[in-house]
Amino acid sequence: MGSESEIIEERLKSLLAHLRTEAGILERIVYKNKNQHRRCLYFQYLLKVRRDVRLLLSASPEDILNLHFQLTNGNKPAENARLLEILKNQRNNSGKHNFHERLLGIARLLSQMVEPMLKTAIEISSLLARSFFMGFSLTILSLLARLRVLVQQMLLDVVSVFNMVSDLSQKKHSVKLTQDGIEVMDLVAERWKQKTLLKDS
Repeated sequence: MGSESEIIEERLKSLLAHLRTEAGILERIVYKNKNQHRRCLYFQYLLKVRRDVRLLLSASPEDILNLHFQLTNGNKPAENARLLEILKNQRNNSGKHNFHERLLGIARLLSQMVEPMLKTAIEISSLLARSFFMGFSLTILSLLARLRVLVQQMLLDVVSVFNMVSDLSQKKHSVKLTQDGIEVMDLVAERWKQKTLLKDS
């Protein structure tokens, strides 16, 4: 799992870097063309694409993924147990979701981002068929194609990471801590089971 996880980690880092680059290009295109195209349907769809990209990047996916990769790439049971506690910790008083739930939210957002891209591409294609705004249309279509590839590959990788961590959290991790000659057995999975039972009761 460690090797597979490291490959996914490197790929996601590269995908996120490319996504930020494409997001910057999208921002400039919207800024330069909003006065001329803002009332058109295709531009409204394009604004939805920009909104989704902004929302994704504002979720700090790098920070969330880094914590998950520390767990999937780690080989120290004690450290893994601590990371599981952080990832699975219940919502705090401010109402924020835990890191594992936030990763699931990113996956859901990625799964919903393709539809606005397709709608935008369909509308832009009609402009291209009538030879309207050729430069603008070709630029937008190429940008949407790159964004779609990035988003779909990220979705596959994020789901893989989520499943890896879910599998790890369901296994029993026995951690032996020696303190003053006393061995303490910390069964993380058992502790989670007890918490769930207490919460349900």
